[in-house]
Amino acid sequence: MEYLTRIYMYGGVSVKDVESPKFIKAYAEHLKRGDKFKEPSWVDIVKTGFTKELSPYDRDWYYIRAASILRRLYIRPFTGVGGFKKIYSKKNKIRVKPSHYNKGSGKIPRSILHQFEKIGIVKKTKKGTRKVTSLGRKEMDAIALKIHKETQPNKKEETDEIDELNEIIEETKEETKEEEKEEEKEKEEN
Repeated sequence: MEYLTRIYMYGGVSVKDVESPKFIKAYAEHLKRGDKFKEPSWVDIVKTGFTKELSPYDRDWYYIRAASILRRLYIRPFTGVGGFKKIYSKKNKIRVKPSHYNKGSGKIPRSILHQFEKIGIVKKTKKGTRKVTSLGRKEMDAIALKIHKETQPNKKEETDEIDELNEIIEETKEETKEEEKEEEKEKEEN
């Protein structure tokens, strides 16, 4: 029943129907504008994993990572901090030595998930994993619908363009018919 209500309310558009970079960017802006989600004081000095040498250059990287984590949790519920460490892992290539696989940081996804739990967007399950609540799904689907409407071309403009093309096609057909008639007259005269 909840699924049908969501389709009716939001036009059947979910996070899965929108391109991930567009959704992540829009949701990161939504988090940044809101006053509920705050970035910690250690954001500017922390590395995102063992393989990194410096912290990210983008000042809004924490909001982008939070939006990315929430999108992944929406698509694949019951993911824990260990799963996000694997998702954000990377190969560590150090000069001549063979490269090794290293997991990402655990503090970053843990702190993001704790904040989402306080807001009420994510809840913890009995097994310790997390999933998105109905409130979080509604919020994410609303943003996805907004993005979907922005990216979809206007149907009225499409019909206007189609009408113009049809008119051009009809004009060319008439011109070709007139040319054919003129050619037939010339042949009859000769």
